[in-house]
This record gives sequence, C-alpha cells and structure tokens, in this order.
Amino acid sequence: MVTLKDIAEKTNLSVTTVSRVVNFNDTSICSEETQKLIWSLVESMNYKVKNKKPKPNKDGEAQPIYRLAYVLGLSSFAAQGSYGYHIIKGIESEAVRRGSSISFNCLNLELYKPEELCDRLQEAGVHAIIWVAGTEEDYLRMLKTKNIQVTVAGIEPGVLPEQVDYVGVDFYPETLKWLKTKFVNQFERTGYIGPTYSSRYEAFADANKILDKPLDPDFIIAHDEWDIGAAKAAMSAYLDRSDRLPDAFFAASDLIAIGAMNAFKERGIKVPEQVKILGFDNNEMAGYLTPGLTTIGVPTFEIGVMAVQAAISRLKEERSFPVRYILPTRFIERQTL
Repeated sequence: MVTLKDIAEKTNLSVTTVSRVVNFNDTSICSEETQKLIWSLVESMNYKVKNKKPKPNKDGEAQPIYRLAYVLGLSSFAAQGSYGYHIIKGIESEAVRRGSSISFNCLNLELYKPEELCDRLQEAGVHAIIWVAGTEEDYLRMLKTKNIQVTVAGIEPGVLPEQVDYVGVDFYPETLKWLKTKFVNQFERTGYIGPTYSSRYEAFADANKILDKPLDPDFIIAHDEWDIGAAKAAMSAYLDRSDRLPDAFFAASDLIAIGAMNAFKERGIKVPEQVKILGFDNNEMAGYLTPGLTTIGVPTFEIGVMAVQAAISRLKEERSFPVRYILPTRFIERQTL
C-alpha cells in the first residue's frame, strides 16, 4: 500500500509538505513545479487521497479540513470515568463541531518510540496533536523537528516547551486555595494519599504549614499510580500496619479516593463517621458513590473543547505565539467530608 512517506521519498520532501499539497490542496507550501511533481506521483503510484473536498466558506473560498490527533501519555488515564477520558470526549466533540477530523489517536504511548509516533502522524496527514497527560521531552522534541503543532491539555505537564499551547488548570494555587479554606482549616490531623511528585501534594503540605497544622509523616500514603486498584492496595497496606487514622484524607484524584474508600469499607471503617475524605477532579462516579464524594472539580470536558479551539486558532495563523488558557476549579460538596 502506497503511503505519503513513499511519495515524500521520491520527491526528497517532508511528509508534512506532501500531505499539505495532497490532503489540503495547499498551494502556498511549495512551488507550482513541485506540486505538479507530487500530483504526478500520486497518480502514477495509485495513492488514494483520504481527505474529502474542502467545504467553501461564505465567500466561496475553500476551507482546509484540519486533521487533528490526540495522545494519552499515561495509559492509566484511559479508563472511562477518569480525568483523561473526559478531556478526550471534549476534544472529539469540538472537532466534530468544527468540521475537523481526528485522524490519529493513541491511548498507550508505550506502543511508539518518538520517531515511530511522528511517522504515524505524518502518514495520517496530522497537523496538530493534542497531548493529554504525561508529557515526555523526547516526544515533544521530535514533534518540533517534524513541524507538528502541539497543544498540551489538562494534566500537570512535566515538560512544557515555550512554543507549545497549554489548556488546563493552575494546579498548585487552585488546590492550595481549596485546601486552606475547605479542608486543612477544618481538622487537626489530615493525611494524603497519592503521588508525592504531584503539585497537589505540594499544595497539601504547604496548606498545613501555612495554617500551622502538624503534618504526621505516617499519614502520607505515597504511591505513584493513579488507578483505583493501586490506591486500594496502598491504603490496605497502611491499615495492615497501623490502626491510626487522621481526621480526613486528601486524595490526589477521585479514582484514588474511591480506592481508599474501598479499603475502608473492607475493614469496616465508616466514611465520614470515622474518617473523612476529599477527592480531586470530579469524575462521573464521584456523585454516584455512597456516600457521595466531596471533591475539587476540574472542567475536564471544557479543557478538551478549548484545546481544539487553541489548536485550530494556531493552524489558521490567527496568532504566532503560544497561549496559556487557565480554567477555574470549583469545590463540590457531597457527603464524605
């Protein structure tokens, strides 16, 4: 099967350039002579053009159909009800509304090395990728060399190059705000469960320090995973070795909170009577638990929508500079606190 990469090799052009001509009828990216060469190879090599004909705008001019992609950098965020899942729902919904296509997606980054991922994106004619969770410097560096535009959406980025757009929340100050006013100030002893490399843990530790509350290291249950099973195992291991409990736990995510609540239930520990718990992100399950999970809500669907808007704005050359769209969180009171 002939690919754009095959045509690019014949012309000594990049896959991106060939894609712009073939899939978008972009007459500005190379000379007329080069365009003729590309089209002759398309015909002689029997390459099947995948894109539909662009729809005209109100002035009768053809509008490009933007081909987008999304990548989930952390596979643990792929589960339905998780933070990343709802960002992806927002991405797909807005792409459809804008008449754009999702030409490639990846829910398990371990399947691709950086160059392999870029090859797949170029073969699919992708011009912009939305990166959800777990940004990796090697991948972002490779995407830059291939001229594939990147927008990072939602998850605390480990790496955020200057040229990259970001849509999400300002995790540390937003978490600190709610912990100071709705959590740490309410109790004498609070605990934490989740990754300690997260800014959510930093906000928890600083809220205790600011309010002059003792921070007992025994009540810090550190583990690096974000899923229910790992959180349940971590809390169960703690309960095996200690019968001491803080007044309340702050969980780094709702899934971690749910895992901890499962461990409590197995031991006959009642929530909120014996221990209270606060989650983070407000996934779909949080409101259906018994008792309902009090949490810090993140507008995940809206983050996905805004990420598509940011990507298309950059593709349309409405701006040449990166943007940072920071959305607010909200405190959602239920029964666990």
